[in-house]
Amino acid sequence: MFIMDALTKALFYVFLVGSMLGIGLKAGKSEILGVVRDKGWLLRIFAANFLLIPALGVLVARLLPIKPENALALILLACAPGGISALQFLTKSKDEVALAYAGGTAVLLSFLSIILSPILIAVALPKGLTLTIPYGKAVLFLSVFMLLPLILGILIRGAAGTAARKLAGPISWIGTLAFFGVLFKMLALTKEAKAEVGKTGVVGIILFILVSMLIGWILGGPRKETRPVLATASSMRNVALGLAIAIRSFPETGVLGPLVAFAAIMVPANMLFMLATKVAGKMAGKHAKKIAGNDIPKMEAR
Repeated sequence: MFIMDALTKALFYVFLVGSMLGIGLKAGKSEILGVVRDKGWLLRIFAANFLLIPALGVLVARLLPIKPENALALILLACAPGGISALQFLTKSKDEVALAYAGGTAVLLSFLSIILSPILIAVALPKGLTLTIPYGKAVLFLSVFMLLPLILGILIRGAAGTAARKLAGPISWIGTLAFFGVLFKMLALTKEAKAEVGKTGVVGIILFILVSMLIGWILGGPRKETRPVLATASSMRNVALGLAIAIRSFPETGVLGPLVAFAAIMVPANMLFMLATKVAGKMAGKHAKKIAGNDIPKMEAR
């Protein structure tokens, strides 16, 4: 059974608080509230994470010949967006617009998943399985470890902007180190989980992550700053919620292994995606400067 030891839990909490506090310190109140007021963005978030990806996961689980435990894990993850680990990749941008959308999207998806995911899962589950949802614990967890640090960071930025900018970098690095500490502590568990689902299961997880990423990328436009945000937010599913539901509702189904395997694969997949987008962005920037530099002599000649 999936159980975090005390040190792993502590590192995870440090990562979560550091990430949300860092967003608040870097992005101001108006920028984050602007995300909530952006009706087009909210519609795209909803369409990607509560319509298209759940529909994809349920269809694959029901139509393809995969193991019952893998199918059940796929249904749970497809219907549960708001993966908290996404913060590790969403908070690395220096662009305030991207950071604001990252913070707002992370909080929104996490809270919406508590309300909407159980409804979707209940509809999609095979007959004979029922859900037990820890609503109170989930809301308290998100409020303490996500919402409060975000608000605190915003307040510090509003009261002391210079200090906030100086604090943002070190706090983000602390969160990053804690995140890699969690990954290191869970290496043995994740290796065992991937072996349990087998090569076919691993390939299926990778394909699902890539398709979810593509859906988020397409719906994340038209601004280039927001495409990577929704691509990452959509592909990093809420494994924590899936585990909480599985442990309380059907712990004997063997679904815990596939859920942990998904968590182990979605992190490096999004790490590669983040690196690829950064490299592509730098290359595009250099190309734009080169074109601008070539245009200057022409203008001077005229």
